Amino acid sequence: MTPGSESVRPSSPMRDESLVRKWLGLPWDERLDVAFGLIRGFLRSGKFDQHRFLILGPAVFIHRRNGRLCAGRVVRLRGGCRLAVIGSPEKPAVLTIGDGTEIGERTILNVATRVDIGARCSISWDCDISDTDYHCIEMEEGAPPLPVSEPVIIEDDVWIGSHCLILKGVTIGRGSVIGAGSVIRRNVPSHSLMVGNPARPVARIACWKRNSRCRT
Repeated sequence: MTPGSESVRPSSPMRDESLVRKWLGLPWDERLDVAFGLIRGFLRSGKFDQHRFLILGPAVFIHRRNGRLCAGRVVRLRGGCRLAVIGSPEKPAVLTIGDGTEIGERTILNVATRVDIGARCSISWDCDISDTDYHCIEMEEGAPPLPVSEPVIIEDDVWIGSHCLILKGVTIGRGSVIGAGSVIRRNVPSHSLMVGNPARPVARIACWKRNSRCRT
């Protein structure tokens, strides 16, 4: 796709209905939080190029310069999240977030090239996802310099535990679970359970289920 043409995948009517049922099934205090979040999302919707039902917590920081933000249906950013989508006029940065994805408190997304987050992902609190080192590292003995930025791809149905660090140039495969405090610097196969620093695979998993009473 050419710059400026990015978009998230469209929702099907059946999937939209299931997302609505999910939010209606929340406890009353959580429904109230969602209601205020929808208001905040409406007031700040101008920060996004594409969106459908944004739910924003308090003190969500969004900084965009030469970049695009595309969100799917019923995307939730908890309080204190920080999104920095900063590219160049020649190569705009792109952040896409798929349908039904939730991002926990104080999680940071730094995008200089491209970060794609799939549908129905759960990213916990205090995570750091970055596609860039910001600075160039020159190697000795004539070796080529390391790339400053490389895209990050998080496929559908991924659960990332709290305090995780996702580094540039990685793809996390569909249905995977990243244990709390893990550092991801290599690609993750689909349906893998990864833990540690650096993260290593410890098991293959069939699926994971969201606890509706947990805050991501």
